[in-house]
Amino acid sequence: MKVLIIYVDGFEDVEALATRDILVRAKIDVIDAKINEDNEIVTSSHNLSIKGFKSLNNIDVNDFDAVILPGGSRGVNNLLKSDKVISLVKEFANKDKLVCAICAAPMVLNKAGLLKEKRFTCYPGCEKGLEGIYTGEEVVVLDKMITARSMLYSIPFGLAIIEKLLGKEVRDTIYRQIAGL
Repeated sequence: MKVLIIYVDGFEDVEALATRDILVRAKIDVIDAKINEDNEIVTSSHNLSIKGFKSLNNIDVNDFDAVILPGGSRGVNNLLKSDKVISLVKEFANKDKLVCAICAAPMVLNKAGLLKEKRFTCYPGCEKGLEGIYTGEEVVVLDKMITARSMLYSIPFGLAIIEKLLGKEVRDTIYRQIAGL
């Protein structure tokens, strides 16, 4: 399994990194990509600077099983401004691949037209004006879409992605490992 996480300046640290960590523990190949071609460094919402990203211009959706969009208000605003991100998210959905978004990032799914008449969750207040059915739940899992409410639910979000991609047994194994059970 191979997933793409898209980073932009202002991404929420925990939502990106905790989700990434959980997936790597499940031996999922995680590719970190950025949209900003001008700078090799991406800076999080809490000023953590990270480099070593792949460019979104070099991404072939056919190589991936899922795409993940971390939140963060500034980060999501940057995602929403990117035609490349919106196009890529649509392409993942059109190719029946898993599309995942946490916190404010379901706003990107809405802009891509993916929330219409579908249940979803997001950070409270961000649901205003979105076309889907807001539940307010911690994590909402549909056939090919997973959304999570906030940073607090980064680990359940990651576990839901694992379960969708690799099954409940792998998800339960990773849960036991990180819970110390």
